[in-house]
Amino acid sequence: MSLAQRIEEQTPATRDRYLDLLRVASILLVVLGHWLVRVFTAENGEVAEGYLLEAVPVTQWATLLFNVMPIFFLVGGALNAPSWRRAREEGEPAADWLRRRSRRLLRPLLPLLALWLAIGAVLGATAGEDAMVLDPDSALTPVWFLAAYLLVTALTPVTLRLHEWAGGLWLIAACAVVAVGVDVLRFGPLADWVTILGQPAVGAVNYLPVYVLLHQLGYLWADDRLPDSPRQQLAIGLTGAVALVVMIGPGPYPLTMVPIAGTDLPNNLNPPSAALVALGLCQLSVALLARDRVTAWLQDRRLWTAVALPGGRLMTIYLWHQTAMLVVANATILTGVWPLPERVDGRWWTTRPLWLLLCAAVLGGLVALVGRFEAPPPPRPTGLAPRPAAALAGLGVALSAGGVGWLVVAGVSDPAMPLRLPLPALVPLAVGLGALGVVGDRLTAAGSR
Repeated sequence: MSLAQRIEEQTPATRDRYLDLLRVASILLVVLGHWLVRVFTAENGEVAEGYLLEAVPVTQWATLLFNVMPIFFLVGGALNAPSWRRAREEGEPAADWLRRRSRRLLRPLLPLLALWLAIGAVLGATAGEDAMVLDPDSALTPVWFLAAYLLVTALTPVTLRLHEWAGGLWLIAACAVVAVGVDVLRFGPLADWVTILGQPAVGAVNYLPVYVLLHQLGYLWADDRLPDSPRQQLAIGLTGAVALVVMIGPGPYPLTMVPIAGTDLPNNLNPPSAALVALGLCQLSVALLARDRVTAWLQDRRLWTAVALPGGRLMTIYLWHQTAMLVVANATILTGVWPLPERVDGRWWTTRPLWLLLCAAVLGGLVALVGRFEAPPPPRPTGLAPRPAAALAGLGVALSAGGVGWLVVAGVSDPAMPLRLPLPALVPLAVGLGALGVVGDRLTAAGSR
């Protein structure tokens, strides 16, 4: 039996293949974007590391295509809603459901942390922080997403109940009002008050209303309440596009939808702004317009196999793609094998296909090596102590998200701590992962229902 046949037989008839495609395509676009924006040039015989969005500002327009976090959170809502409803109907406690979802989301982080904490400690102890062409902290840049997605997923039992109780639209409207209000402060009187990583701290409030709003749109998808008329679907996209034009044109919003590494320039992703919601409407419109035709295409075994294979290791791909790029950069640039131009020019662009191919090959090897951490959990043995109550699971979410956030800010090495480990981030993260059963427990093998 061929691989395509086995995957076809293992795919439930009720599975929405189109949602899987949207998940896979969005993450692969993020990976591609991150691999493209790093720039290495030769200045006065020395290797210089830069960022394409700063070196060639016109490329900031491309972030309107490459920032696909809105559609990923929307798809998350479309998948989490039926998953929690089934669990609720079967009598599964919210804490157990959350722990199952958290384990699949967070376990791929464990080997990544182990590797880079060890590398950070060794480089720090040997005074070798500058021995790499990229800061080791860049390997952990993608983990910010885990904190945001974990918080939004943890709120699913509450937000879905509100959605069912009041029809869903009022919570979406409330989140939009809060998001715009936060942006008024962020780009106005509080722009320079308190900053985190160079960005106004008040903007961090929008991690909840912006991503909860996008997640709520996924509930509408799950309930089949989104427009099915092409004219109405197009109207959604036009609404988002007009909003973006107003926000970025006469409005105070920046053009770039992602941070410009190495600068304190404002952006619409970290922290998220209401412009991300407008972009999400554009992406939703395209997704709805293409749904019927692409869903039919996905009945082809070969095409579905191309989606299902990376889909089973999607979080591993996302978390490890920066590490793959660091491997390629250090193996080719430090050794002098890779020819470096003096600036981003035609020569630089012609080497991009080979650069992407090398990064993809290394990432494939890493996924084969550590992908098992993302596998569905094995059965939980009988006789273990009862799982924690909802309050402890909630504490686990708070500590895990806080630890991940602090790790992104502090980096993989802290000179003031034993072994240079960032203990203020690791201690709450470890406790939170334990409370969620990501470490130290074996959960019910229910997969990602």
